[in-house]
Amino acid sequence: MLATVIILVGCQSVANYQANLQAWVGQSEQNLEASWGSPSSIALSGDLRLISYLQNDGAYVQGGYWAGRVMPLYCTTTFTIQNDIVIQAQFVGNQCQSY
Repeated sequence: MLATVIILVGCQSVANYQANLQAWVGQSEQNLEASWGSPSSIALSGDLRLISYLQNDGAYVQGGYWAGRVMPLYCTTTFTIQNDIVIQAQFVGNQCQSY
């Protein structure tokens, strides 16, 4: 039962992060950068701008200190901008969570 609750809480926070990102769709690039700050990177693809924010929270050792595997804790969030408007938001990583 406790494991189920923990899993649901984890899924909820990722779902909340996705919902928070979707709220930016339709907003201006200027409002996005005013709220999120300077992006980690900007890429151009035709008439699209891909603005990415990287959150790096270090790492943890999975499986014990001596036989473990180091796992980075990160979240990369990318907003696709067209004509100064956010048209898409997506993320990848194991630390992409909102509450």
